[in-house]
Amino acid sequence: MVSWGERILEWPLPPREPELREVVAPVKGLGYSNGGCALDVDGDGVEEIIVARGGGRWCADPKLYWFQETAAGRWSEHLAVEMGRGSIAPHDLVPISFGTGRDQARGVVAVLDRRQLEWYQIPADPAAPWLRHPIATLPKANQSGLKVGDVAGHGRSDLVCGTFWVECPADPLEEPWVVHRYSHWEDEGWGGMDKVELADMDGDGQPEIVATEAEIPNARVGIFYRDPKLPEGEWNYRELDRGLYCPHSLVLTDIDGDGAVDIIVGEMTAGGWSFPLNDRPRILAYLNRRKQPFEKHVLVEGWGVHEMGLVPRHGSEPLMLFAADETQTQKFADMKTRVHFWMLRPKL
Repeated sequence: MVSWGERILEWPLPPREPELREVVAPVKGLGYSNGGCALDVDGDGVEEIIVARGGGRWCADPKLYWFQETAAGRWSEHLAVEMGRGSIAPHDLVPISFGTGRDQARGVVAVLDRRQLEWYQIPADPAAPWLRHPIATLPKANQSGLKVGDVAGHGRSDLVCGTFWVECPADPLEEPWVVHRYSHWEDEGWGGMDKVELADMDGDGQPEIVATEAEIPNARVGIFYRDPKLPEGEWNYRELDRGLYCPHSLVLTDIDGDGAVDIIVGEMTAGGWSFPLNDRPRILAYLNRRKQPFEKHVLVEGWGVHEMGLVPRHGSEPLMLFAADETQTQKFADMKTRVHFWMLRPKL
């Protein structure tokens, strides 16, 4: 497991004391972006960490780096690209690829300033500057959450970000991407600042968008279904729950082994910039019963989570969730970041 904030830490899963290691030391005045990912950058079969670093609390004037494990225990850093003066570092950053074989282009896609989508292509020599490709400026500000998947059904890497999805052209290097709206959540506050996932939730062979309003109290979680009669229009919406506090964690997996994709959502302890402390954050499961109402279960209560992840599962191993709590030290000076993991052996 790897985490970052003012420095980069690594430890095994499940965590064992005292094996927490600092692999990249803090750099005075700089911090790391919320968004980052693991990807085998240099083709050696070992994943590297890709994350941006910038100035101050908002990671201003960010630069994108990839960090490589070394035998000495400290990771070496490689500058990939300067992401833009005047920008703040990406809230979301995920791997993306186009084509196959020798024609394959690999890299990462990021959302800057919660509005600007770009992808950065890894060159033949990954130590050389990465190639920067603008995708689109979203029509509305304050959009976040990012997922790559085949939304249009053309076998290409489309994007979902906030309340929009962006259609990948046949030639993503030369042709324009097309922005489509699927929801109007952002018309009701910070509803464009979401967590989003793609999965076939109803077994019809088409992907749906699962979303949570990640940054606000009294938030919703729901599923958006593309209307086959209006494929370019707003999607149909099925609400699963509301009244959640800043559900900034969203994981999709088959919890109970019935073949249907279930939903796990986690609330924060201290969200946003002006919200009160949440003294009863929860991790919630919504079991997919297809055409029947989803079954809601409280898995954990009292531990806030931010950017929750799911450890890849092997065979009959239990599900393992892990997350760090979100802290707002500018409001709650005595708060400390905690990292936890949970083993889920479903008997729901």
